[in-house]
Amino acid sequence: MSNEDPNWWSCPYCGGANSFDAESCVHCGARLRDPDASTLFTTVAVDNAEVVPPATPFGPDSMWSTAPAPEPPSGSVIDVEVVEEPPVFTGPSHQPTGHNDDTNGLAAAIGRLSSDRQDAAVVPFSVCATLIASDEIVLAAVAGQMLGQAAAVVLTTRRILVVNSRRWQPIIDIYHLGPDLLVRERHDRDVASLTFSQGDRLSTVDAIAEVGIAVELAERLRR
Repeated sequence: MSNEDPNWWSCPYCGGANSFDAESCVHCGARLRDPDASTLFTTVAVDNAEVVPPATPFGPDSMWSTAPAPEPPSGSVIDVEVVEEPPVFTGPSHQPTGHNDDTNGLAAAIGRLSSDRQDAAVVPFSVCATLIASDEIVLAAVAGQMLGQAAAVVLTTRRILVVNSRRWQPIIDIYHLGPDLLVRERHDRDVASLTFSQGDRLSTVDAIAEVGIAVELAERLRR
């Protein structure tokens, strides 16, 4: 059987040649004629049939698309919910440069220290921040240890504040500037210590890493 045979036609499933009155394809076995009708299944628009691919199955590989999202129509309004995270308190030493709240210069003085020292002494520095009056100016600040706890020393225009980070009840020693205030500073190349005494009170802060600032603080008190 050939294509020139007037009684020949092609199977719509496998393309094989079959006689016009064949009920099944002799090549693939597909049914070609409806037993209850006088016409074949493929007599309607077989040559112009369009193959429609199956829908994409739902699965991990088809959940996301890299195609760009369609742009919203002109003039439309898109509501975007902005969730703000609560601020994290990291102490006065982490205030940005030029912060308007640093009226007494404490943040600037603490900013001269290394970040590790700032973080270690965040509690005593925060206590000092609550003790400093609005008209006091901070001249220098260092961080070290007192009685095995992280400690801070803050020199203002009025006094010396020595505070450690003892849990629940920090030690707070306050020395007012005057001729009876004695300061002793010792240091080597890597570490320094400061001792303050006035009357029968005495405080020592050691393990100060910023040796230059500790020397500067002591020199200011000796002037």
